[in-house]
Amino acid sequence: MTHRITAIHEDGTVFEVSYGYGPGQRRMLGCQHCDWQERITYGGARHKGLDHLAQAHGALGSPRMTADAAARRQVVLIMLACFAVAAVIVWWAASQG
Repeated sequence: MTHRITAIHEDGTVFEVSYGYGPGQRRMLGCQHCDWQERITYGGARHKGLDHLAQAHGALGSPRMTADAAARRQVVLIMLACFAVAAVIVWWAASQG
């Protein structure tokens, strides 16, 4: 799982749902506090995760969604590679003219 959706219960307990790709590269939501899991076919992961935390655990306050450090690093590396390729293409095109 690559993202965490958290909400805080009124007694201060933090509840968490993980979001990311599961087996077979399917997008999944999974609760860290019970056996709840849901396959996501399109958008709405944050909304569905927060709904579960509210309904099953009564956690309403201070909702957040964060990415794990490994997921952030992977996105940065992919973006840098794309910019490098684009720079090489622009350099090549400029040198041809």
